[in-house]
Amino acid sequence: MESKRLEGLTLQEIVKAEVYRDRGGAYSEAPDETLCVNDLITTAGRNYLAKRINAGDSVASAMAYMVIGNNTTAPVLGDTLCGSEMLRKALAIASTIAGNNVWTAVCTFGGAADTITSKQIHEAGIFNHASSGQGTMFQRVTFSTVTLADSDLLKITLETNVGSS
Repeated sequence: MESKRLEGLTLQEIVKAEVYRDRGGAYSEAPDETLCVNDLITTAGRNYLAKRINAGDSVASAMAYMVIGNNTTAPVLGDTLCGSEMLRKALAIASTIAGNNVWTAVCTFGGAADTITSKQIHEAGIFNHASSGQGTMFQRVTFSTVTLADSDLLKITLETNVGSS
């Protein structure tokens, strides 16, 4: 009997936060600041994923909301909420590419537009509920301080690779 190589399921995540500073009513094509960090899929997020595999879409609502906050405490598996939620928004993009095992989530936050001007932003998370403090947290990340002026933008892109490739 021929031995088969078994592949273990791994989850690899990366978060890219890009800050675009207002330049007199215009923005450059390239971000003014870029932060790339690894995030953590929480225990609740791992359980959510396992339930979705078992029961399909009927088990829970989609992970469709991103949270930003100002807690600097490093993520741990037991996290269920962002430490200090400032704002929760629906994702602008939540997609997978056919034949690709990467899920991409993107959300953009604006200084004055989202009333987060001059506030220190240190964390982000993905949830399946629109209301603050509600739902299941899938992922959480902390990063260096980002502070937005009135017309500045913060674009957060989260990529989750579900597999080894």
